[in-house]
Amino acid sequence: MPLAAYLAGERIEAPFMGDSDWEDVRQRCKAGEPLTMSCGQPGKPRISKNGLKHFYHHGLADCALHPGGESADHLEMKSVVAAAAREAGWEAVIEQAAPDRSWIADVMVTRGTEKWALEIQFSRQDADEFRRRQERYEAEGIRCFWLAAEVNREAAAVVPSAMIGGESGARTISLPGPFGSPVTAGPADAVLNLLNHGIEQHIEPVVRAYSLETAMVKCWRESCKRWITAWRLENLQVETRCGYTGSLVAVHHFDSRDFLVDRIERVIAARVMPILKQADLPAPMFLATRFSKTADRSYLGYCCPFCNSLQGDTPLNHASVNWRSYVVEGWLPLPISKGVLAREHLCVDVGRGRCNQEPVTPQGPAFPDGNAHWVRAVTELLGNELPSLPRRGERKAHIKP
Repeated sequence: MPLAAYLAGERIEAPFMGDSDWEDVRQRCKAGEPLTMSCGQPGKPRISKNGLKHFYHHGLADCALHPGGESADHLEMKSVVAAAAREAGWEAVIEQAAPDRSWIADVMVTRGTEKWALEIQFSRQDADEFRRRQERYEAEGIRCFWLAAEVNREAAAVVPSAMIGGESGARTISLPGPFGSPVTAGPADAVLNLLNHGIEQHIEPVVRAYSLETAMVKCWRESCKRWITAWRLENLQVETRCGYTGSLVAVHHFDSRDFLVDRIERVIAARVMPILKQADLPAPMFLATRFSKTADRSYLGYCCPFCNSLQGDTPLNHASVNWRSYVVEGWLPLPISKGVLAREHLCVDVGRGRCNQEPVTPQGPAFPDGNAHWVRAVTELLGNELPSLPRRGERKAHIKP
């Protein structure tokens, strides 16, 4: 059930015709003027039970581009998307066909040299077909973005896409956000954001808070046996250049941070150590590269601030040490792994520009360090989830040696 057709060489789009013009088309077709739809097949005008003007194939027509016809939902979304694109300042053509009619874009939008095919997919389609159709557009220099129903959530993930929600007459479109929570809006706002702001592939974050894991242990050396504090960077609370806030939560595999020759804590030690010294905790350990006879290697490890003894990664990470997490509010400059920054999201300039799409690969340790890890991006903020470091005199209320 196409929405576009040609009558006497003139292109017409059914949803945007007034009632009188539509009646004129009906009378001309009734009088015998040939009407050709975007797929090249002859058609006739009609109005659906929901009031949507469209065209339909003759009963015996065999159309490879419209097999089985199109649902009322599909027709509605095509007209809504085209109207939204025009409102956003773009030229929009419903059912734009390739010169050889090898494909028909649901809505083709252009502005200057930019050209997008906006495809709508309500019926189930497998991932291979999404890829095939995406590559077909890309081969012709056309960007393509998919608006897909929930039934296609997994398959559509292989191409640039957003999910359609809501019911007929009250549709929503959920564009990707960087912290797992989509940006959901009505079709008009969603299409405007997509076309005029765009989906970017990398975030540019600033650390607004971070969490530290701390553990109180006794120095192993018999001549010392002082209580000291082990510490390590845990997670980051960030704000992107385009205004999203959320947390980057690092998940490390077992022993993946043992015996590192360099680590992210070295990069932030000058800023973190004074904060730890002001907290109501035993003196914090410092980092130094030492040779361990037990481990038979040199590595950057934690050392006792009283006797300078290397405390050892294995005792700290795998013995019965009680680690606690605290949040520290404030800016923390540190390198973040390039892979962590790969977060597809709607990027809207909120007065600070848009996120940099050419992140630099850090030289040296970056968050998260170690040999095996992954990072979850979540909307929860560390400041709402964790206590602050205890101030002097508060330790008994939080921690007992």
